[in-house]
Amino acid sequence: MRTLNLFILITLLSISKTTLASQWIEGNRIVIQGLDKITARIKTFEVDVSKTHKFGVLDIFVERCIFSKPIFKPESLAYIRIKDNSDRLSEVKFKGWMFASSPALSALENSVYDISILACKKVDKQSEKSSSVSPKERMSTSN
Repeated sequence: MRTLNLFILITLLSISKTTLASQWIEGNRIVIQGLDKITARIKTFEVDVSKTHKFGVLDIFVERCIFSKPIFKPESLAYIRIKDNSDRLSEVKFKGWMFASSPALSALENSVYDISILACKKVDKQSEKSSSVSPKERMSTSN
């Protein structure tokens, strides 16, 4: 019996931390698709978390976005707040979680605009910064 307890303890300790961790990854950018029903134009844009993006008369503020790890079923979620600035009173028309896999589950109810999320992702900020060395200079120094 003591040997069995010791075996179970060793097995539990050997399980990696990633196995016990959550299946969600915190993202820092979200891909949103907006439809203007009057002009029938679709616009896809990216918004950083904790930033506001203007789409028509709507202000879309992304509070949080998460996405599943690659080993799980693909899913992206975002907690967003959408304000409608069409009237004098700027009021929140939507506040809550949106799901990429089922946009109709919790959707913005607006007569002019449809907003849905496509993906949440984690973008490395340093890889976006441009290098001070031009591509031609890099090629000449590598030869």
